[in-house]
Amino acid sequence: MTFAKIQRQVIPQQMLTRETASLSNTVPEESDFRRVIGTETSGALARFLENKMRLMVWSHPTADTPIIFGAQLDQGKVVEALKASFQIPELAQDSYSRSGRSEICVAILDDTGQPAALSQPGFKGDWKHPFVATEIGEVLPHWEAALYLVDPQQISRAARTLQATLGLIVLVLVAAIVSGGSLIAADVRRQVRLAQQKTDFVSNVSHELKTPLTSIRMFADLLAEKRVPDEERQTTYLRIIAAEAARLTRLINNVLDFARLERGAPGGMSPGEHRACDLVDAVRDVVENCGPHLEATDISFQCEVEAETLPVRGDQDALAQIILNLISNAEKYGGNDVFVRVRRQETPAGALGCIDVLDRGPGIPAKQVRTVFEPFHRLDDSLTSGIPGSGLGLTLARRMARAHGGDVTYSPRAGGGSCFTLTVPLAHNPSST
Repeated sequence: MTFAKIQRQVIPQQMLTRETASLSNTVPEESDFRRVIGTETSGALARFLENKMRLMVWSHPTADTPIIFGAQLDQGKVVEALKASFQIPELAQDSYSRSGRSEICVAILDDTGQPAALSQPGFKGDWKHPFVATEIGEVLPHWEAALYLVDPQQISRAARTLQATLGLIVLVLVAAIVSGGSLIAADVRRQVRLAQQKTDFVSNVSHELKTPLTSIRMFADLLAEKRVPDEERQTTYLRIIAAEAARLTRLINNVLDFARLERGAPGGMSPGEHRACDLVDAVRDVVENCGPHLEATDISFQCEVEAETLPVRGDQDALAQIILNLISNAEKYGGNDVFVRVRRQETPAGALGCIDVLDRGPGIPAKQVRTVFEPFHRLDDSLTSGIPGSGLGLTLARRMARAHGGDVTYSPRAGGGSCFTLTVPLAHNPSST
């Protein structure tokens, strides 16, 4: 048996360890770097070594060559470049600010959370609590772009101002809704009350027309059939017929005058009807016509004239209608005492002719004084009250008086009762011409 000679080469352990260690460090690093860059031809990398960030830029010109060029950036130079880029007027000033200085500060925070660049040099803030912040990206990991308020209390003040403004707007809207609703409700109530008053007016006028017509027809039939042989009774019946006819005339005139007023005619008169007349003569004509009727109804009627003449410009028939309406109102509500006083009154604006119609009735409650001159208003609208009327007498009296430049007012009479006063500017008063 022949044995061949066997030779074996042995590599020293020190050399083997050095070469394998070199392979184990190079190959993984190269494979990791190629996996990071992929197919890109250039880029930047950021790595942390010993808790410090290292920035590197690299370039791989062609895929055929294994050579990759790279350079590590000086982080200090990068920070200086960022600071220089922030020193521009647009960031330091704000055209909308009253002071001209920006109310915000933009900062770049490094990986340690400290400001690397500021748009407002010298600004000190709570770097851990920015108003808003966002990460820059993979090139500068853990770096952030943050925005801070120069005056942190400004947003609180703005919020309080906005809250107060919104509260005021809501309060105004609520007040507008409440006031609008109350106005609408008041208007609805007024319309309902006016509709009810118009209904009562129709009923009252119908009753007012029916009652005197019934009396006139009855007494006229008695006289026509000669069933009343006594001449004194005939005269009484004729006076009743005349009084009821006058009552119908007043009622119809009131309705017609009110209709003219509603159509816009000034005071129930046509334009151009203001002529020179005497207020005393108008009073005497009314007293002469209605005096016998009042005395026949057992009403104490007196007239006192304190001025011989009261010249005015107006419609004497309209003035007589005003006086007649006031006396008729006193007849209905004034008990058994009616007193008319004619006087002259001097005022700073000029002389006035005044006619007071006083009675001893119950007067007008204080809560109804403001509404007593409204159309269709009556203190007692009940048909069973025994007081005739349509609720237009005082309304027409005031409107026609104001058409003459005067007015009709109410005041309580001393000792009880009411006093309605007609005032008209006298003709020699320059303000009335």
